[in-house]
Amino acid sequence: MKVYDTLAAKKKDFVPGSAAAAARIFLCGPTVYDYSHVGHARMLLFYDAVTRYLRFLGAETRVIVNITDIDPKIFARAKAEGMAPKELATYYISELLYDAAALGIDGFAFARVSDHVHTAQALARRLLDEGKAYIASGNVYLDAKSAGFGRLSKMTDKELADCRLDIAPGKKSPLDILLWSTNDDFGISFSDRVLGSGIPWWHMQDTSVAVASFGGAYDMHGGADELVYPHHESHLAQMSAITSEKEPVKLWTHVGLVYVKGKKMSKSLGNAVAIKRLLQDHSANAVRLYLYSTHYRERLDFAENRLAKYAELDDIISSAADKKCKPAHMKKFMQKMDDDFDTQGAMRVMLEAARAGAGTREMAEILGLRY
Repeated sequence: MKVYDTLAAKKKDFVPGSAAAAARIFLCGPTVYDYSHVGHARMLLFYDAVTRYLRFLGAETRVIVNITDIDPKIFARAKAEGMAPKELATYYISELLYDAAALGIDGFAFARVSDHVHTAQALARRLLDEGKAYIASGNVYLDAKSAGFGRLSKMTDKELADCRLDIAPGKKSPLDILLWSTNDDFGISFSDRVLGSGIPWWHMQDTSVAVASFGGAYDMHGGADELVYPHHESHLAQMSAITSEKEPVKLWTHVGLVYVKGKKMSKSLGNAVAIKRLLQDHSANAVRLYLYSTHYRERLDFAENRLAKYAELDDIISSAADKKCKPAHMKKFMQKMDDDFDTQGAMRVMLEAARAGAGTREMAEILGLRY
């Protein structure tokens, strides 16, 4: 199996897990201040197919989806709604879990970052003790260059300097990464005798969940490709500093964004199509087939009227879903999935089998289609 690795900028051999351990996969999930949308569905459904295929091959999987529930957008929305931030986040988390179940997503564990603040605090204190982090203006920063900052995004020093992070007085370098903030008010804060009262910053939130879940290095990190810089770049630097490993994650995978009429689908732009609303008018199978029809690393231009076509294709596949796949078709399907999880090509093989009157059962199960 070969999978494209963002860090290596090429396809790499991927051997999931081992005889003694499950394949450990960490996914950057949504910030829960509104309903989850088609962009989130695309990311989650892709990794659902990945894990289903790995399990088909005999590998155990352990998938953690990080949920950001400490964020200024949550604070602002809660204030506008007259709710406590935790109450608002809890509501939208429940809606996300409902959407995931409705889509048929199986075997994922969802983790709130607010449940792992103690881990973030312990990691920040440890990095301070090891001299890899420092305190400036009451905040804690990681020395980014010593942790290899810039490797994932392939940005030059000048480009990194032009995209300065966390601008604040007292930083030793503009690239240094904020780990713990005592200066921001998100409607919630956590006390610490060394760090002071504050919050773990966005990048450190995810790192704390990953470390709490996996203990250190793991097999695959996934999320939307817009997260490569600065989020995943910072996460890699933090994980390298914590584990003292140059490559603490075997494989970095990124899913292309969803666009609507030439603009990125986004809650902030007001063009987001909620999963909840989409499933009122279309089946989960049709949604899966549509989102799998474009290679995961490419952008997807969403148009809801196209779902009718995939409902028709679903009918074709369902006509053969009660029969086992023929070995020749299964071999071709696996060749597609072994080549960077090519769901687009795998779908073509499945449709070819169905139209020939052959079985599609195992292929449909791997792609999460329910009949």
